[in-house]
Amino acid sequence: MTPRAHWVLAVGFTSLLVASAGVMGCAQAGEGIDDGGSSLDGTAIDVASPNPTTCPPCLSDTDCQNGWICSQFGSDSYCAEPCPNGNECDSTHTCQAVTTASGDEESVCIPNGNACGATQQPPSNDAGPPPNTCPGLASPTTMASCSSCSQTSKTCQPNGCYGGWWCNTMSDKCQAAPTNCGGSSDGGTTTTLLDAGVTSSIGSDGGTESVLYFAIVGDTRPATEDDTSAYPSTIISKIFTDVNALGPMPPFLVSTGDYQYANPTGSQGAAQVALYLTARKSYSGVSFPAMGNHECTGYTTSNCGSGNADGITNNYTAFMTDMLGPISKSTPYYVINVASPTSTWTAKFVFVAANAWDSTQSTWFDSALSVSTTYTFIIRHESASANTAPGVTPSETIMAKHSYTMSIVGHTHTYDHTSTQEVLFGNGGAPLSSGDYGYGLVTQRTDGSLEVDAIDYSSGLPDTSFRFYINADGTLAP
Repeated sequence: MTPRAHWVLAVGFTSLLVASAGVMGCAQAGEGIDDGGSSLDGTAIDVASPNPTTCPPCLSDTDCQNGWICSQFGSDSYCAEPCPNGNECDSTHTCQAVTTASGDEESVCIPNGNACGATQQPPSNDAGPPPNTCPGLASPTTMASCSSCSQTSKTCQPNGCYGGWWCNTMSDKCQAAPTNCGGSSDGGTTTTLLDAGVTSSIGSDGGTESVLYFAIVGDTRPATEDDTSAYPSTIISKIFTDVNALGPMPPFLVSTGDYQYANPTGSQGAAQVALYLTARKSYSGVSFPAMGNHECTGYTTSNCGSGNADGITNNYTAFMTDMLGPISKSTPYYVINVASPTSTWTAKFVFVAANAWDSTQSTWFDSALSVSTTYTFIIRHESASANTAPGVTPSETIMAKHSYTMSIVGHTHTYDHTSTQEVLFGNGGAPLSSGDYGYGLVTQRTDGSLEVDAIDYSSGLPDTSFRFYINADGTLAP
């Protein structure tokens, strides 16, 4: 099945999942109840028949009287008295956070003894917060966009909810904690490290972050040369906005090249780069761009830079001045170093300019890869198979001499895990060859391996058929 087909399936299921305040792949608390009064794991559950007097059924708030709220608890929706301060319930009821019929989070009085059926209890604080490995959900300690907890009397969580509830980042609604959101194929014993959020000091030369966590944005350009009016600003703006809205937000991202499609002697390249940079303002982290062939002449075989065959084109100048100038890079190839604040791991991001290749860059690249780090990422526009670019084959030869984690490329307008150590993201707004628009996301796991995801532009969900795990040494992880 193609990536596009998988995404269509994901989008098709989304409406069903959101309707029940769930997210694909995540079993919610309270699921798994059969008609025999026990959960699928054998735990007995009280499924007493609801009393219509104490548990008035409802579809919306208009079915409720006295200001009561139509709320989802037990196995249905019932009218319940709100308890915004936590002390409004009598001794026969307990104040509990629930999802309302409209998808908001509210505190209501629920009859004791499961009078309305099995209830969804918030997670115990003694166990600590569950791992944030459920796509589309932000844990209690993760910054997110929910806003149910707006009353001063509540103890609000960073995700905008309260009472141990999680934030559904697709709908910005709060919901009960998921119960089965493992981060890997091992049944969830290996998880990502995002639950406590991310602290970062990343700047133009790198820095520290508590979790190795970053996004990848691919090719962004119009379909025809100098057609600046058709620049995909809407697409790339949404991608940057979506990355910025992630809970937590990746402190930095890398981009794989081709930000323009313009005559290399004209002025439209600079105009298109300006549109890209305007869209990039929607993301508040730091962006590190790689050079593409369209930052030279547009031809894959082109080679720019002083002393090279194509020299200094206007497109090259726009890239160097407007995109690399703000992060103080004087060559189209450079290294960004990132490390744990406690020095438990180190990482380097080595940006190769295959369309500005010369002997100086070759020597620099070999030297850069010789520096020992826990993780090594190579960001280059063209994949290994696009070997007509001047720097592809020479850089691949150098890479073969060194250990590295992953090569991140673009050029082809899709997304793909092209080989064990090469991942391709070229779907940032350029005319697609397959798949859909979106971006990549790399997240460190508790065992030190990395989870690599492709996030769909339309649904905001990861393509689970694409997801893979890779170790620091470049071997695939379970």
